[in-house]
Amino acid sequence: MAKQFFVLGIGGTGMRCIESLIHLCAMGMFDNTDIHLLALDTDKNNGNFSRLKEVKEAYVKAKGVEASSRVALQDTFFSANIKYYEFSPNYEHKSTFKAVFDYSNTQYNHNEETDLADLVLAKNVEDFNLRHGYRAQTHLGSMMMYHSIIEAAKSPTNNDLKSFLGELAKQAQTGNPRVFILGSVFGGTGASSIPIIPQAISKAAEIMTNGAVNVLKSAYFGSTLLTAYFSFKAPSSNELANQKVIATSDKFALNSQVAMMFYEDDSTVKSTYQKFYMMGTDSLSWDPMAKDRDNISETITGGEKQKNDSHYIELLAASSALSFYNEDESVLAVNKQNVKTDYEYCAINDNGKFDFQDFVGQQRAEEFAKKFGLLIAFSLFCNGTDDFVESVRSGGVKEIQEFLDINVNQVLALKEYFNLFFVRVNANGTLSEGWLKQIHRSAGGGDNFLFNASLFSPSDLKSLMKLSWNKNLYRTEGIGKDNHYSTGIFGSKFDSFKKQFLLTRDKDSSWKNITNNGEQLNKLIYDTLSSLYNFKH
Repeated sequence: MAKQFFVLGIGGTGMRCIESLIHLCAMGMFDNTDIHLLALDTDKNNGNFSRLKEVKEAYVKAKGVEASSRVALQDTFFSANIKYYEFSPNYEHKSTFKAVFDYSNTQYNHNEETDLADLVLAKNVEDFNLRHGYRAQTHLGSMMMYHSIIEAAKSPTNNDLKSFLGELAKQAQTGNPRVFILGSVFGGTGASSIPIIPQAISKAAEIMTNGAVNVLKSAYFGSTLLTAYFSFKAPSSNELANQKVIATSDKFALNSQVAMMFYEDDSTVKSTYQKFYMMGTDSLSWDPMAKDRDNISETITGGEKQKNDSHYIELLAASSALSFYNEDESVLAVNKQNVKTDYEYCAINDNGKFDFQDFVGQQRAEEFAKKFGLLIAFSLFCNGTDDFVESVRSGGVKEIQEFLDINVNQVLALKEYFNLFFVRVNANGTLSEGWLKQIHRSAGGGDNFLFNASLFSPSDLKSLMKLSWNKNLYRTEGIGKDNHYSTGIFGSKFDSFKKQFLLTRDKDSSWKNITNNGEQLNKLIYDTLSSLYNFKH
């Protein structure tokens, strides 16, 4: 039976961290696991939210067009079975604190409550539009998010939040589920929600089960404490006057410092979380919208235009979820019993170069290198000029006729996933950045990030296909330097791949145990590339 793991991504940063987590799943880092992903944000039209849904949709359909055909697997690409949920508080009709609070009627009937609200909330905080998030107003955000989750649990209609909580409650009745929260501590939505999420979802589950389940008592909780790592254009005085409140990046460092002090001292937080993973960067020089900066004239507070480029620290955050998932249960149990919270820190080499162990630790570094590298190679054989997967599906490779039943939409989803993962080939042959190229750029470019720098230099498909990724997939030092294959004098990268594919197909029949035809092919490609690059299965 597949293991269960519950992950919440909160706010814009949380969305991008979930995106990185999905790519870890595509590599095969969460074998034999059903991952329940809840994307939680106030800004349901946010560009980061939209991109996450694109990546999620491509991933799940690459496993199988029909949900019933998707199961957790191991030792293959796309091994985790992702079950996706999303929740946004409804601020369409009541879009300010005063509207949600019914301020006018409350002032008339319970003026002491409005007096209290006026005491802790400035007038501009009470009046700004909540649809684009809580804008670094954590005192407001914590209250509003808790209220929204409880109201959703009480709702007589079904919603994704209730479905997520239903699965969590089911696991809490029979065991100790693990719940991990991905978000930042320097903004609004994530910073507001991380402290109250365990209590909120536990209370919501209690309401839904009429008190039969106590998630707070049963579950283990972990979270990122992601401090400031980017900056953006400061608002003009007119924008500030119009928007009432705008989060400004010049306050991010201070917000991060205050948040760290809070998490260190607050007894309620310590009583609910067993592990925190602390991470940040030494500067705020990263501009997540640098490519579009010339076309941006205003400060983007949210909505469709807010589509930040990915950053390596989001992959670090996703890797911390993997670490929590693999943590020895005895450690978490002792922490829970003793009301103790462990703090994990991550340090990067002084030379500025990232190694695989920086993300997953020494014990899993080789596995991570293998699975990450093989996924890149898969993308090049799938979305390159050879178009291997579609050729096999359509019967274009005469020696391979076992995969003619693959649904064409499953192949299209796989190709779209690789567009989002690495690079997208435009109609004129040029390349647009996907997640991996953005991650590489955020790490400083060159050979700073895990793989051979040559992979990231081509600007068109022709140049990309000329690369010798058979020999130069990894850097010339560290893990991966000895993992390559030759093509012979007159051969090609694809010829060697195809030859090994046929050998693997005929030598090992384990792929036949998988029922979904598309996933059979993914498994064979995984095993083929493992052998080709001289990795142990």
